[in-house]
Amino acid sequence: MSIVVDPPSLAASGELYARALPESAQGGMATAAGALTVALYWGAAAALWFDLPPARGMRKSLGYRSGREFMLRFPLPERGRREQRRNRVRDDVAGVAALASYPLWLWLGWDHGRRARPRGA
Repeated sequence: MSIVVDPPSLAASGELYARALPESAQGGMATAAGALTVALYWGAAAALWFDLPPARGMRKSLGYRSGREFMLRFPLPERGRREQRRNRVRDDVAGVAALASYPLWLWLGWDHGRRARPRGA
């Protein structure tokens, strides 16, 4: 989970849902599935951002010093830089803005997938 990887992943999830499931699953079920998907992404992002114990193993195995660094940089090749980030407020604003956009990305993918479906499918 990273602010670079999550938006395209959410859009792809929404598109897959819209294309794979029948029209009868596109109303309230789509809303519930979307809410659950976004909640899972937010939970994983929070675990990484606050460097909670369940997320430490993954980020350490990938070579990041903190979950915050992982969320901001993965998969970008800036891992060699080892000075401390001084502007944590800017990082927090970027993180909150990215997380707030997660429902939009899921909806964009779902909307695109619905428009691409053949009529009557």
